[in-house]
Amino acid sequence: MRVTSFLVPGDGTAVASSLAPLASKALNALLLLSLGADHAKLTQAVASFDCPVYLTETYGIIGYDAAAQRSIELMEKGRGSEYGFRGGSGGQGCLVIAYSEGARAGHTADFPTDASSLLVLADTSKAFAKVAASAPLHYGGITKEAFVLTSDGAKEQVPFFWVASQAGSSPVGVSTFTGEAGSAAQSLLDMAPSGYAPDAVGLFPCFTRGVNQYGAENVETDAIRAVLDSAAAPRIYGMFAHGELGPSSYSGFSSDVQSLAHEQHSMTSILAVHTIAGSAARKDEV
Repeated sequence: MRVTSFLVPGDGTAVASSLAPLASKALNALLLLSLGADHAKLTQAVASFDCPVYLTETYGIIGYDAAAQRSIELMEKGRGSEYGFRGGSGGQGCLVIAYSEGARAGHTADFPTDASSLLVLADTSKAFAKVAASAPLHYGGITKEAFVLTSDGAKEQVPFFWVASQAGSSPVGVSTFTGEAGSAAQSLLDMAPSGYAPDAVGLFPCFTRGVNQYGAENVETDAIRAVLDSAAAPRIYGMFAHGELGPSSYSGFSSDVQSLAHEQHSMTSILAVHTIAGSAARKDEV
């Protein structure tokens, strides 16, 4: 499975042109993580894609901004102040995550039996909690609202959606941490199977982390970036969650994880490292 991601600041107007390089690719799924963007503009931007497309409105997004040439964090203005923190700094944009080379997506509890891991984004209804025990190793978080975009261009609300990495594809490592992000990333990278290099990195922190914990944006993304292979330059993608979904204590790369305990965390960050065989730099980023 390959993951391509980028963050487009603004109200969604620029998303259509940013998606143009993906139009010729054989995509398995396309996710749009919005922070205050115009959903109508986002829906129109993906009208020509024939893969499953999901949309969510978030508490904050993390992704690569081409203009800034770095991964940035945008958290909803004031978010976290309800718990006594300083509150998010604000911002507007859309994170695009495109999946290819064997990923599968869905929004029911019919999880693929050959899936080695799942990205899961669920709303606050707790519907996913009722089926989480039957899901394989998963990572992600609780978002505001989740939607599947139907073939006729409509937006249908769903309680959760997922993207599966199939068993036998390049391994995905998952870790749950509350400490320093760079150390957590290095520990996970040290567990990567021989012959595999990081290809993309997912980060799903509680919205009480980020600027609310550190007093500044981009602290965790910069720390993770510092331990990644600068030649491969994998991008970091993710969102701020109101409850982080991940394993209770497991950290590593494994496909035999059906018996692992998972939970909805609080004040935690979930890390997912996607790998690729070899160590060549990525050439396909848009």
